[in-house]
Amino acid sequence: MKTAFVKEPSKISIDETEKPILESGDILIQMHACGICGSDLEKVFGEYGQPSMRLGHEPAGIVLDVGTDVSEFKKGDRVFTHHHVPCYECHFCKHRNETMCKKYYETNLAPCGLSEEYVVPAWNVTHGGVLKISDSLSFEEAAMIEPLACCVRAWTKFSYHENDSAAIFGVGPTGMMHVMLAHAKKFSKIFCLDVNDFRLNFAKKFNITDSINSQDESRKQKILDHTDGRGVDVAIVATSSLK
Repeated sequence: MKTAFVKEPSKISIDETEKPILESGDILIQMHACGICGSDLEKVFGEYGQPSMRLGHEPAGIVLDVGTDVSEFKKGDRVFTHHHVPCYECHFCKHRNETMCKKYYETNLAPCGLSEEYVVPAWNVTHGGVLKISDSLSFEEAAMIEPLACCVRAWTKFSYHENDSAAIFGVGPTGMMHVMLAHAKKFSKIFCLDVNDFRLNFAKKFNITDSINSQDESRKQKILDHTDGRGVDVAIVATSSLK
């Protein structure tokens, strides 16, 4: 089977690898779609700050086989799989900081999500790391479950009210999901800021209050003019660029 690896900075290699061997609690997935995360790009271009260099953690596919101890899933199930799953019991998990959990980083897909086939470890299988998806949901749509979940989780970290206003810095895929969430939360005003005019023009299709180039020196005044001089109630940073 073919698997994608980072061989050296700025170089991806597609190699033939042996099919994974299942342990009793594992499941084997045939990947049908996998998102490309910003962290994947960081791994490729040599700027990733974590030890794991495995590519692809937003995969969806079909169950090819299950271990002898697996009863909840069967061959042919359509699923989305999480790459990391926390313990839900440690100090960090109890404080809703699951991504700081030690177990979170000990779990992963093998060889990685960007592989024709991959194994989901038993821990992930038994701790909510595999989600069955309906036939009406495409694999491409299912691959957006993880990034959308990250955005939904972010909204649990702050307080807000109906008719609030929001400024979203960066309107790539993550920023646009925050735009849609702001609409779902019935925000009255949504401002999108970016240095990319193509993305700003795309954001206008989503019934926002204004799209503003981040380098526009009047950006602050434009927001104040729409918010009775108060500014926004919520500011969401969805970009790593300081611009």
